[in-house]
Amino acid sequence: MASVYFGRLVGAVGFSRSVAIKQLHPQFARSPEFVAQFLDEAQLTARIRHPNVVSVLDVVAREGELFVIMEFVEGEPLSRLVRFARDPIPLGIASAILVQVLLGLHAAHEATTENGEPLEIVHRDVSPQNMLVGIDGTSHILDFGVAKAASRVHTTENGQIKGKLSYMAPEQLRGADIDRRVDVFAAGIVLWELLAGQRLFARSDPGATVTAVLTGQIPPPSRFRPEVSAALDALVLKALAPAVGDRFATARDMAVALENCIAPASSLKVGAWVESVAGDSLKERAQRLREAEESTGVNTVFDVEGLQKRLADAQLSFSSRDSDGRISLAAREPRLAIAGETATQTVAHSNWVRRERRSRWFAVSAALSVLFVALALLLVLRPRHEPAPARELPSAPFRAPPPAPTPAPEPGQQLIVEPADLPQEPPAQRAPAPSAVSAPSAPRMTRRAPKSRTPANCVPPYVLDAQGHKRFKPECF
Repeated sequence: MASVYFGRLVGAVGFSRSVAIKQLHPQFARSPEFVAQFLDEAQLTARIRHPNVVSVLDVVAREGELFVIMEFVEGEPLSRLVRFARDPIPLGIASAILVQVLLGLHAAHEATTENGEPLEIVHRDVSPQNMLVGIDGTSHILDFGVAKAASRVHTTENGQIKGKLSYMAPEQLRGADIDRRVDVFAAGIVLWELLAGQRLFARSDPGATVTAVLTGQIPPPSRFRPEVSAALDALVLKALAPAVGDRFATARDMAVALENCIAPASSLKVGAWVESVAGDSLKERAQRLREAEESTGVNTVFDVEGLQKRLADAQLSFSSRDSDGRISLAAREPRLAIAGETATQTVAHSNWVRRERRSRWFAVSAALSVLFVALALLLVLRPRHEPAPARELPSAPFRAPPPAPTPAPEPGQQLIVEPADLPQEPPAQRAPAPSAVSAPSAPRMTRRAPKSRTPANCVPPYVLDAQGHKRFKPECF
């Protein structure tokens, strides 16, 4: 149905991470049935939150293509590891892988809706191809493309059987009602094959494979591997019981029983085993991943706004299911980065432009801050010049200005002398005055018009006494 590619998610602030991008093949992308199935897978997987389930990050519809953006796990599918391994898988490694896968399946079986209602998910395609073992020693279950759920929009049509024939339970082949114990049966097949080192039901002819599943006898794995204990044989045969009621009720019950029967190897040992078995393949994939990451970092100049608008118009992301059970899609900003595509370079260039603008703004702000601090320090630290004290000039004795010459009186006028104020001496130069007598003022000459009637004996208006003093005549005033 789909191909898987490397990819990068590029954020607005330079954040990026490697992802796996599952692209539906074009012939299926044009089929409403497969599109509904594809989107259902993303919705179901998004409701499963467990470290042993490959998580779905986003769903993108663009220009008639559908993509599921998934968590990228650096590792190998169990089917490739079995093919690469030259020796039988150690029992502790097999136990560790199956225990983690069973716990992931149990999380899927227990998943609920947003309202807490059970989804009743059944994977229906548990097989080594859908078990991913990472170099960190963690195993994951993935690919819920043919999963069955109570609230799933897409339903299997009558007569259709989905899954791999060699990993199906008998009731699944018969088209009867199924539940989570179908996945327990498939996990039992995988465990049997890991222990025995060969296929259980696979035949060259599909009809023979179906017959082997429905009527074939299941030998214990110890027949092909003597170190397998009787308790482990019983555990495997219980998981592969033809009657549904004879199997483990849940995947978690089977995981607990397996862990008690065979101690799982540590994550370090599992990771080391993966690298020893698939080292060349892992190195090649790591090199391709580095090339993909480098290609998404190219800051090529494009018509960013126009291209982003076209991508935003074409890109859709799964949002919710409406009351009629139909899937509704909501527009979302483009954030898909497929290695080597224009969309990747456009988003990367846009992020680079934003980073450059922020860098310039910070540089200008820093320069202004430094300038302001420098000016403040200059004002604070500059030397202050105190004014020089005023020098006292040597004082000179005060001398009154010479009196102005008295003008000659005109005919018919009388010259009258009146007291006038003289310039005062400075306080420091003024001599102490007598206590009750003030110094006479210097005469000031002014011209006055003659009186119209002047007694004849008033010219002059005074007389001289015996001592030569002037005595003014009262009648003249």
